[in-house]
Amino acid sequence: MGKKQGFLIIAIFILSLDLRPPITSIGPLMTQIQHALHMNSLTASLLTAIPVFCMGVFAPLTSTVGDRMGIDRAIFACMALIGLATLLRFFVHASPLLLISAFLAGVGIAVIGPLLSGFIKEHFPDRAAAIIGIYSVGIGVGATVSAGLSIPLVSTLHSWQASLGTWTVLAALGLVIWVPVLVADRGFRDEEQAKGKLPWNVGRAWLLLIAFGLQSGIYYSVTTWLAPQAEQTGYSAAGAGVVLTTFSIIQMFSSLVIPMLVHRSNKRTPWLMACAVFSIIGLALCAMPLAMIGPWIADVFLGIGLGGLFPILLILPLDEASTGDEASRWTAMMQCGGYIMSGVVPMLAGAIEDATGSYHQSFWLLVALAAGLFVCSYFLKPRPQQMTDRVR
Repeated sequence: MGKKQGFLIIAIFILSLDLRPPITSIGPLMTQIQHALHMNSLTASLLTAIPVFCMGVFAPLTSTVGDRMGIDRAIFACMALIGLATLLRFFVHASPLLLISAFLAGVGIAVIGPLLSGFIKEHFPDRAAAIIGIYSVGIGVGATVSAGLSIPLVSTLHSWQASLGTWTVLAALGLVIWVPVLVADRGFRDEEQAKGKLPWNVGRAWLLLIAFGLQSGIYYSVTTWLAPQAEQTGYSAAGAGVVLTTFSIIQMFSSLVIPMLVHRSNKRTPWLMACAVFSIIGLALCAMPLAMIGPWIADVFLGIGLGGLFPILLILPLDEASTGDEASRWTAMMQCGGYIMSGVVPMLAGAIEDATGSYHQSFWLLVALAAGLFVCSYFLKPRPQQMTDRVR
């Protein structure tokens, strides 16, 4: 690996760190924000719901933005938009500005995700699986660190606005490290491929969309309801938080290791199906009325299963594409529907708990969705031409 590729890997990792803090830094401060801005629960929930839905609704913009600006310049512009969104939070004294910042961050994240997948396909065609693993770990680290440091930053800076705005530093670092990429590549774009369309008429693309939506919906449901479920099992609020943190750590580790193993084995489907099975087992453990040890065992299975599913599903659109531009379009379509689904599933799981008074039935719903993901994984077997290309 040359110095240029090593630098690009570092740049990708740093950019990926900033793709979740605008969302995950909100949760620990939600009560303070509600009291300060006099927001009811429904309005406050929009602070995290808006970016997630934006990640689905605006993902198709990747095609237009990438065509007009070139992928490198478009990535820079999206990182600047995310930085602007977090910078605005220093000056929030009313809910509309905070909601606007959530919207801007969501649009930037929605477009930059598929663009980075295309960038990886273009620059690392033979190592895409391993680089996707690094990209996934960066997302996980950014999410975990921002959530974990939100309250300590309030104590240090004496302001929840400053705590939220601090993550502008990550965006600024991303912009700085991306400048040499712009200078070196001038934005890669094949004019003959410009103005391409998302593969809405391709059945396999729809299968990827459904699989990603199921995975994403399960993941966001687990991150939303795993801690409350642990509390129902008998854990204190602090203990339930540790259960969720343990899941996040295992999930991050799996996001790095499993893509590397996938890259070495040169096979996708067996790993995808195995991760789906691990997820089914973990969700079933949450759905059953087990003793206090249950959540810890579930952490292991869920961390491995969901930690592997996300990067593998990011790899699959790259297998379908021959260029970075095409990879961005496949990824944009997959994430468009997937993130919209991910916004609905946690709400449905919550509604089931409201109706039954227990999270057990909510997790049985997730077991059913994971079983559907297992079936989708079987039908995502590579075509003969793809296997030939990998061997080469």
